[in-house]
Amino acid sequence: MNPVYDIAPNPAGNGWMVIDTTTGDVARVGDREMSSLSIEDADDLADLLNHLERIKRAKMH
Repeated sequence: MNPVYDIAPNPAGNGWMVIDTTTGDVARVGDREMSSLSIEDADDLADLLNHLERIKRAKMH
């Protein structure tokens, strides 16, 4: 399975963001966009969101 979430530099030049690769949109947790993050935080968050996505998909099958 390809990861749903990936990281990319924020075009505004202030850190990194987590991207939903299925839509191209910045990922959201609650009502907050996951942008302006350190590279470490963005990478950790993308890993966590991808892990949760795998769990969700496994429960659907």
